[in-house]
Amino acid sequence: MTSKLPQHLALPLIFLCCLKPAMAEVYQWTDEHGKTHFSDQVPQGIAAESFKGAAAVSFMGGGAQTGKVRIFVTQRCPYCKKAKAYLRQRGTPFDEIDVEATRSAADEFKRIGGQGVPVILVGKQRMDGYDEQGLASLLDAAGLP
Repeated sequence: MTSKLPQHLALPLIFLCCLKPAMAEVYQWTDEHGKTHFSDQVPQGIAAESFKGAAAVSFMGGGAQTGKVRIFVTQRCPYCKKAKAYLRQRGTPFDEIDVEATRSAADEFKRIGGQGVPVILVGKQRMDGYDEQGLASLLDAAGLP
């Protein structure tokens, strides 16, 4: 006995099978000065490992100011609370944008391509999600407390 796939499910099933993962792999390595780096490409001639943190780090071109920290949050997000607590513990000044509080905050979140919170901007570097070690590296690289 053979079963036939309903015609209305065939196209969505084919589409799902052809999708590639949306998140590119992120690599991390430490240079000769002890500084940790993150990239979406394996560096040439350097031993790098796949980043195992709970966040993805990327570079944003354009108008982000160097050294300024902005964090897009919601009030019920536990990772947002952890990220804010870590920034406060370090003494790092930051601007908090609650994406559910105002229309303009939601619009800005949409403009930067936000999909989930937290989104942390450190100058032109962007972290989607929260990972303490990754955030520490971004703050250190920007020369922030």
